[in-house]
Amino acid sequence: MLPRWPFSRSLLYPLTAILVALTVLPVGLAGWGFVTTNREQVATLEKQYLTRQGVGLAREVELYFLDSVGRIESVAQALRPVQGQQLQAAAASEVLNELVRANRHIVLLRVLDASGKGSFVQNRALSTTSESELGPVLAEAFTTNLRGRPVRRDLLRLPGEAPMVLVSLPLMGQGGVVAGVMQGVVSLEGVVARLAEEGGRGVTVDVVDKTGNVIFSSDPTRVGKSARTHPLVAQFLEAPVRLTKTYDDPLRPARDEVLGSLCPVEDPPWAVVAARDVGVAFAAVRNMAEKTALLAVGTALVAMAAGVLLARRITSPLRNLADVSTAVAQGDFTRQVPVTSRNELGQLAENFNVMAVEIDRYVRSLQHALQENKELLVDSIRALAAAIDAKSPYTRGHSERVSQYAVAIAGHCGISGGELEKVEIAALLHDVGKIGIEDAILQKPDALTDSEFAQMRIHTVKGAAIVSPIKRLREMLPGIRSHHENWGGGGYPDGLVGEQIPVVARIIAAADVFDAMTTQRPYQNAMGLEYVFKRMRELSGARLDPAMVDAFFAAIQRGDLVPLGRVEVA
Repeated sequence: MLPRWPFSRSLLYPLTAILVALTVLPVGLAGWGFVTTNREQVATLEKQYLTRQGVGLAREVELYFLDSVGRIESVAQALRPVQGQQLQAAAASEVLNELVRANRHIVLLRVLDASGKGSFVQNRALSTTSESELGPVLAEAFTTNLRGRPVRRDLLRLPGEAPMVLVSLPLMGQGGVVAGVMQGVVSLEGVVARLAEEGGRGVTVDVVDKTGNVIFSSDPTRVGKSARTHPLVAQFLEAPVRLTKTYDDPLRPARDEVLGSLCPVEDPPWAVVAARDVGVAFAAVRNMAEKTALLAVGTALVAMAAGVLLARRITSPLRNLADVSTAVAQGDFTRQVPVTSRNELGQLAENFNVMAVEIDRYVRSLQHALQENKELLVDSIRALAAAIDAKSPYTRGHSERVSQYAVAIAGHCGISGGELEKVEIAALLHDVGKIGIEDAILQKPDALTDSEFAQMRIHTVKGAAIVSPIKRLREMLPGIRSHHENWGGGGYPDGLVGEQIPVVARIIAAADVFDAMTTQRPYQNAMGLEYVFKRMRELSGARLDPAMVDAFFAAIQRGDLVPLGRVEVA
């Protein structure tokens, strides 16, 4: 209980007014400054979050097409008859069934010879109406393919079915003659389900095409509407760039103000627009302002009720709050303000602790999202490397093995942390340039001619050219371009010698040589480990950096490097 002070009526009100002024004004000004300063920060964080969300969804759409349409195109390449052979359309059934089992979104596949006969695989039955409408579309595409022209319709709508993609590709035979046709129909129900999932989280997601029409949306009422007057879509139609801003949504009846982010999709040429109501997006700022106002009012009441006696009692909790707020401002979210009372200051401490916990949770969620994006990048790179290796049955898994070997060697060179991740990714991408090398050269069982070897040598330059436009992968260029340089000279493409060769390229070179000798190749059988180890020592100082060879054997001895290929033990 507070002691009674003999205040006269003439002093009570002036003193109360002074205490209110001295207490409320600083708190009010500090709160206003806090709100003003953090409003922009919170707004920036929200924009960054929404931008990442849009980028992630756009990437998911791209990967959806890559995983389905891309696989169909890859299989079509593999089914083309080689020189001197005829298309065996009926024998393609096993390949088609395997592809359908690998991707549940593929509705049907078929391979037909030029007369229209062949294999047909259907993942699930379509309605009679859909079958009747799909038949003429497939027939028209077949006719176009026989003229040597591919057909792809990214948005095919059939009655009672989710939107679909039609891919119809000519299979070219000897002399450029069309030997047959491969046709596939892929359901986009996965894209529709993914957008519906985002809609349940309070985010409106639209996918628009190059004409400005909404083709998919988390809100079904928006599908089919023209969004050409939409600020972000108008920018996309003019130039496909990423953009995040606030605007009035023209597709909403009340033209509500929203915070939206646009991210183009490279293939197909669509764009993803993710939007959230401004009131929801900036709710944290509004709550922060309300709490600051309540704090000022509460402090005034405390000053009027407690008087001078509470001044000293106020000092201690405010000092604790200042210390903890400083720690929080410096990134230490584990500090908590001691709650020693149930008055307004205690409520302030509790609110601050809750706010610190929420900020910590939000920061962790951003870190988690960053890690997921990083994992998505690495997984995408692994998928690309696997797709390149799959061009030849002898190199399947080569890039993955070289990456694991390179990481083990780098670890014994004292490389760790972010630099070790660069080695891993560079090794995964070291043969990306082979995507531009003809299959006939890659799969040739005999020794290459001089002209063929000259074409093979440029895969390092092609790989660097493919990766160089990607800003996040530019640090991997030395490993991609220079992994065929020789320590003693005579390598390619630049003829570098010794220390001129980047360290990451020297590491990849050792891993690449080891995998080449321990796996089955068209021009050689897998060698025994005893012979391979002897050969690695012989290449030290000539083809390979001696330090990397030493690190290789250190990794072998420690068990950090275990051959993953089909090794023949001598």
